[in-house]
Amino acid sequence: MVLALSFGRFYSIDSFVEFLIIIVSIIISYYSHRVYKLINDKNYQFFSFAFLSIAISFVFKILSNLTILNKITLENANFIFVIWHQLEYMQLINFWSFIFYKTFHLIGFLILFFIVTRTKNKEKIFLFIYFCIVAIFLSIYFNFIFHLTTVFILFSLTFHFYENHKKINSTNSLLVFIAFLIMLISHFFFVFSDMSPLFYLTGEILLLIGFLSLLVNQIKLKKENRRRNINHEKTNKIRSVKRSIRSTAKK
Repeated sequence: MVLALSFGRFYSIDSFVEFLIIIVSIIISYYSHRVYKLINDKNYQFFSFAFLSIAISFVFKILSNLTILNKITLENANFIFVIWHQLEYMQLINFWSFIFYKTFHLIGFLILFFIVTRTKNKEKIFLFIYFCIVAIFLSIYFNFIFHLTTVFILFSLTFHFYENHKKINSTNSLLVFIAFLIMLISHFFFVFSDMSPLFYLTGEILLLIGFLSLLVNQIKLKKENRRRNINHEKTNKIRSVKRSIRSTAKK
């Protein structure tokens, strides 16, 4: 009797991609927090919380992938029977890890939705949260419902950032639109993941690409804000020097 450890399907490639998503999400969360500190815009603070929640969700996703397999080999004459069965307590861990993954995943994208739509009405917030809770529990039996719910949220976000890019027409707005468009496409693949695990792996790779696009934008934005602050400080110093020269000349 031998115990074997497995991290997901695809020879653990999916768990490796999920680990990369966690790292990128944490970095996005960190840069968003840094931008918040620079310009004191609370939206970036909530943006930071959103991606931290998404990072936590994929920690639970990796746990839900984890299976301990009990290999029993029975030798009889010239043939060998190999029986694999999953330990019962691991089924509970997988189940609750998957529920927490869905919960934190939806919380992250809901926060982004509330930021973008500027939803402050408590009744509307509770209504959206209620529908998401219902979607999570229904997805226990019909997994595609969870992914469809995320698709609807991401569609709203993508449309908003498309409209925003049309107004601003900048590189930053384009990067954000592309990032959320890729995330939307990735979740379309997740909807069909029950048909083939390959759809899920494709969706995860696209999601990682979307997050990387957003990370590039966050780094770029932080550098631009830092330059503005430096230029602002220089301008203030020049002005203060000019004022002191003028006051000295008057004396």
